[in-house]
Amino acid sequence: MSSLKLKSLAHVVVVAGLSLGLSACFRPLYGPTASGESLQTVLASIDVPMMDWPPSLANVGHYLRSEMIYALNGSGSATPKRYKLALKLSESRSTPVVDTNTGTASSVIVAGTLTYTLTTLDGKTVVTQGTATSSTSFDRFSQRFANLRAGRDAEIRLAKDLAQQVKTRLSATLATAS
Repeated sequence: MSSLKLKSLAHVVVVAGLSLGLSACFRPLYGPTASGESLQTVLASIDVPMMDWPPSLANVGHYLRSEMIYALNGSGSATPKRYKLALKLSESRSTPVVDTNTGTASSVIVAGTLTYTLTTLDGKTVVTQGTATSSTSFDRFSQRFANLRAGRDAEIRLAKDLAQQVKTRLSATLATAS
């Protein structure tokens, strides 16, 4: 064998050896959890209780809770609850572009910050907690009802994004919990 072939073979052996050594470090996110239970079953065991949102957050709070329930238990199965998810939401709106002729905003940015805490059902043990942030925008028009619908659509997009972020973070935590 030539020295070039030996070097190539040596590289393959080194890469294969490293791959085998590192393969135990990675766990598929949506495979079985460390306890052997499916991640979907664990996520479905999270209760998202009703919240009394302030009037300014009532719509987006409703959308957020609905999106969280769907993200965690999209199958609708009646899984016994083991965890409780507490949510705290803040929302802000800014108008970066203003039409100089009419003095009205031509676009709006809706930003949201969601703080979540996952506890055991009795509330004694905090499993994980964190903060998710997102923003979305919508254009304003001369029609009032078009603006209302565009604002509502932006709130729905914001709620979906925040719910997906929280689901991913909860999945990563619960997949490794035993």
